[in-house]
Amino acid sequence: MKYLRYILILVFKLVGKIIGVPMFYLLLPFRAYARNRVYNYVLQNNVYLKRLEERDYKLDNGVYYPTNISKKSFKLKNDGYIKYKKVSFLEYCLALFIWVWFDDDSNYDTHDGNESLETLDKPFGNTFDLGDLRAEYPIVDGMKTFKWICRNTFYNANYMFEEIRENDKNNFFKVIKIFGFTTIWGYIPYENSTRKGRLVFWQEDLDKIDKEVLEKYTRKN
Repeated sequence: MKYLRYILILVFKLVGKIIGVPMFYLLLPFRAYARNRVYNYVLQNNVYLKRLEERDYKLDNGVYYPTNISKKSFKLKNDGYIKYKKVSFLEYCLALFIWVWFDDDSNYDTHDGNESLETLDKPFGNTFDLGDLRAEYPIVDGMKTFKWICRNTFYNANYMFEEIRENDKNNFFKVIKIFGFTTIWGYIPYENSTRKGRLVFWQEDLDKIDKEVLEKYTRKN
């Protein structure tokens, strides 16, 4: 099943890139709802979403607050929150279908930029840091949004499905020689010195994997 799951992720990645831009604009009005429901389900059910986990949200009186605050300097950095909501698996699936078409790591809601560009009505901060607060400052900025979403199409799907815990039953890594070329499949092993647990295929991120790790898995396979 882990290999079937891996193949499906690659197939959906391709489909997402093809239809991602129109889906983004179609579902744009529902992004705040989807973010809240996906984050709540993830936090309550130990679903691995690395970027959210890194913020270490803790529940306090019906609200989740991040305890690992961004090191960057911006006006909303200490104000992030996620309102608690009990989410069923069915609602999670609906919200997830909406959520995957966006990029919650964008620092201006629907496009990116550095903190020096922020204004009162367009504050800096990605949704993983700000949570529900991001919805109070929605930003859709013409060509900036269009260019960004063309580049980062279907990106939340990457954050959810292309990163994996070390002990996950679906985790695997294979090095296969094809006509003399080294190809890699699965997820970068956690014994690697830099990137870890990230989905790879063919020769993607081959240069990011330690020589010793490649040699070990070449022998193993």
